[in-house]
Amino acid sequence: MIKAKLLKNGKFVIEKGGHTDAASAITSCKVIINHCQMILDGLEGKEEMSLETWWTNKIAVSEHELVQAANYLVSGDVEHDHGET
Repeated sequence: MIKAKLLKNGKFVIEKGGHTDAASAITSCKVIINHCQMILDGLEGKEEMSLETWWTNKIAVSEHELVQAANYLVSGDVEHDHGET
């Protein structure tokens, strides 16, 4: 499980738990789904709203990464790129 812990200085520390990679991935996916719903709810009815470029870039990068992760599970290949540089 991924938890955010608030420190006294106002910063957050992310703590990752879970006993297996798959269990951690499932938890992460649930967190992603919940946050995507928050974003959708916040944007509902605001299709013409202008958004900051840095924010829309985060959404675009996230979409790309999640599509690659899903494609890997389906086909076993992520455009010959497994995050290695």
